[in-house]
Amino acid sequence: MAEANEELDLGLQGASGGRLKLVIIIVVTVLVAMGAAGGAWYLLAGGEPAAEAKPAAVAKLPHVYRALEPALIGNIDGPGRVRFVQVGLVMAARDPKVLAAVDEHTPVIRNDLIMLLSGKTYEQLNTAEGKETTRQEMLETIRSVLEDRTGSPGIESIYFTSFVMQ
Repeated sequence: MAEANEELDLGLQGASGGRLKLVIIIVVTVLVAMGAAGGAWYLLAGGEPAAEAKPAAVAKLPHVYRALEPALIGNIDGPGRVRFVQVGLVMAARDPKVLAAVDEHTPVIRNDLIMLLSGKTYEQLNTAEGKETTRQEMLETIRSVLEDRTGSPGIESIYFTSFVMQ
């Protein structure tokens, strides 16, 4: 009988050892799966690697410049006689596609800028403040044309390369 109990105990010990191994394997598998899921969530939901990518996205493209050729010429009102103004300008943008849009819509841009200049007086354009105000108005005119035609203003700034009044 002692032999029968020993065989019975050995059989139970083997069965419980197998069950214990099975439970350990299941627990380890669940822990590994949870760790993998947590790591994936950390990386996708804003962990440090995503923070490193932000400075690259913030980096701006360099300026690209395009002159509006030929220079703009308009007549202005002045004391005693009709006067003329000639303005050369360069536009600055960061996207070459914007300058392609400028090339496409140059006739509209030139028209609107000449109309703006022709509405000025000699006294308005003869001061530094008047020139700066005119430069800002010209920038807004160009942006307005591009916004209407392409949906994006695109031009960051303009610069006078010549400014002659007679």
